[in-house]
Amino acid sequence: MFRFRLRHPRLFVATFAILAAAAVIVFLLSGGGDSRPDYPYSVLVFEDQGRDDLPVGQRYDFYNSDPPTSGPHSSQPADWGVHEEPVAKEMQVHNLEHGGVAVLYDCSAGVPLDEAKCRELREQLAVIVQSDISARKLVLMSPYAGLEHRIALTAWRTLDTLDEFDAARIQGFIDHFERLFNPEGF
Repeated sequence: MFRFRLRHPRLFVATFAILAAAAVIVFLLSGGGDSRPDYPYSVLVFEDQGRDDLPVGQRYDFYNSDPPTSGPHSSQPADWGVHEEPVAKEMQVHNLEHGGVAVLYDCSAGVPLDEAKCRELREQLAVIVQSDISARKLVLMSPYAGLEHRIALTAWRTLDTLDEFDAARIQGFIDHFERLFNPEGF
């Protein structure tokens, strides 16, 4: 009968502990430990239209979604944060390519909001976006004319729409999709 006897049991335990720790590190670095929360809402996912750069100011009118979620875009991104004026579609797409999220709104979508209600919506959205910017998240907010729904949330190839303000859903979208696609490493 064969008997196995460890000459150095402490060395065996130490080696096993080191290998186990290395396996955990590899697992976490490979994305197995991604703590990104699940996004529990249905979203529209569009075919990738590529990442070609357009000259600054050149328009592109052939996006497969409105608002756009991928495709040819301005070689210049928009500044992250809250914008009072609309951001060009081509600039928004550049921001999405860098892993960002766009929070877009249209006060005339559906039953139009009066000025006071529109201002309230802008302020509610701005609070979320400014908080995320303070947390170094890549988010921009802008008015966007012609939306079917009052609020549109976009990330690369991904679109969610809302008819009413829902802070938890908006924050959940940002938490889930921000930097999910980021091929240039920004």
